[in-house]
Amino acid sequence: MSEKSSGQSGLAQAAIEGKWLNVANMFTALRVALAPLIILLLLYKGTLPFSISNTLAAGVIFILAALTDKADGYYARKNDAVTRLGQFLDPLADKLLMIPVMITLWYVGWRTPPILLPLWVVLVVVAREALISGIRITGARKGISFPASWSGKTKMFSQIIVVSILIFFPGSAGTIWVRTLVYLMAAITVYSGIDYVLRARKEIFSESAATREPPTPQASGAGRE
Repeated sequence: MSEKSSGQSGLAQAAIEGKWLNVANMFTALRVALAPLIILLLLYKGTLPFSISNTLAAGVIFILAALTDKADGYYARKNDAVTRLGQFLDPLADKLLMIPVMITLWYVGWRTPPILLPLWVVLVVVAREALISGIRITGARKGISFPASWSGKTKMFSQIIVVSILIFFPGSAGTIWVRTLVYLMAAITVYSGIDYVLRARKEIFSESAATREPPTPQASGAGRE
């Protein structure tokens, strides 16, 4: 069996046999499941029970969703529950949380000014994640994954900070310091994408990658892009 088919069948086999059913991957799934609730709360204009504002509820749930990223990695390391499927799903869950919420923030600001998140910033994030997802799929087919990089961790952290501020304090979106954070987040996102492409060029697309043994899976979250 070729390395390419081995990488593909490894992920498929894990999914079919239910090997993804562990606590770490449940935290990952929860991160995705909370995204629609956050979006509904951001779009909701009515009154919540106990006079809780929709932005406060959305912000709290978003923070909880972001914390599941730490929880799944901690559990996987502590309980030796690391799987290659988990490595693949973890960054995918980040995308399925961050991108829809960012699009919603842009829409809310477009519908009711001021603009919370500029459209060009959302497009930069979407383009970066689409490119990296394509590279990750190519790597997975060859049985190759990447260890955590500081640029990927910084990218995710900056996005969480910016989105949290815009959810909790939408009125601050037009201030200089928030705009500066938004532009800085966009710059980090672009840089981390370039860094990932350069590593992929060396690890996936080089001739030596064809004969390399598949790496040992690391803790969930170790594939941070």
